[in-house]
Amino acid sequence: MSLLRSFRNLSPRTRVGVGLGLLAWGAIGLQLSDRAEERYGLKPTEEDKAALAKALPRITTVERRGDDNQR
Repeated sequence: MSLLRSFRNLSPRTRVGVGLGLLAWGAIGLQLSDRAEERYGLKPTEEDKAALAKALPRITTVERRGDDNQR
């Protein structure tokens, strides 16, 4: 049986409980990861941020010429 089918076989009340549990797990993980980053000195430096900005693609918008109704 697949995981999705097993989940659907649960009672609605149990599914809500499982869903809320997963949401809580994610929220706690987000909070603890930030604290662990600070505690173990893993915060990115300005050099790291600059390297990331250099690696990210840049998007340039270009105005169209002509009628605005054509899409």
